[in-house]
Amino acid sequence: MEELIKIFEPKFNGIYGWTTNGHEAVPPIHDFPIEVKERVDYFADLADDGLTFLGILDYIFSEEKTEDYDFGASKPWLPMTEGFKEWVNCLHSLAQMEVAVYLLYGRSESVAVE
Repeated sequence: MEELIKIFEPKFNGIYGWTTNGHEAVPPIHDFPIEVKERVDYFADLADDGLTFLGILDYIFSEEKTEDYDFGASKPWLPMTEGFKEWVNCLHSLAQMEVAVYLLYGRSESVAVE
């Protein structure tokens, strides 16, 4: 049980750990392993090429390159690492939710990398 809490808590805080600074909402800090941050940032940059938010999420969580990837991508496919798979496969839906929060509310200043 303690091991599950150790895995659950950072993801939960990365989704629901909002704070305030005066009258401003402050997004949560994301405690990502370096492999997770690198993969998410890699595919997030494709938004500059016109990739949609859902398209970015799809690529981040796809283990294999999709058939349509080469159609509009400006950089090569990034294979999924074992470290990323391990992070995602434990509490998969929370991992997806945390990545979505990270993409929507701040990528650079909100990460404490392990």
